[in-house]
Amino acid sequence: MTDYGMLRSRVPLSEIYLKVPDKDIDRHYKQLWDCFGEDVSVVEYAYLYGKRAEVVLRDGSKVWATYLFTVDWWNNPYSDEPSDYKCGHVLVADDGYLLCQPNNRIYWRDSNWVTKEFPVEPKAFKVDNETISVENTTDRWVSEDSDCFYYNMTK
Repeated sequence: MTDYGMLRSRVPLSEIYLKVPDKDIDRHYKQLWDCFGEDVSVVEYAYLYGKRAEVVLRDGSKVWATYLFTVDWWNNPYSDEPSDYKCGHVLVADDGYLLCQPNNRIYWRDSNWVTKEFPVEPKAFKVDNETISVENTTDRWVSEDSDCFYYNMTK
């Protein structure tokens, strides 16, 4: 008997499983938003890879999952505006289905570093509301006019 594989495009995350779940959940719990466009980067944060996390779902219920990689959208009105910035961490839930959740829905577990309860009420954290730049605040500093690789800054 031969096993055959199949390649398909545009399969929603909600239909991809690492194992058939005993207790599947609705697709709108697995992912909060549709994709923000075709401009996207995928990165695997080495420190997070394989880390356990408790994920807070849309209804406030929680599931345990393991980090796989992060999807980071750019060049769209949501991802480029600081208070609306969105990325999606893709995790596999213990029951086998995939999740794509933002930073504020994930409590990471690392017993090597975190041994006490979270010291701050999570609702106390506020979103960023401005784009910060170190280049547009003053014209007092100027780089030298040369072809030196290690150039100096002057007032």
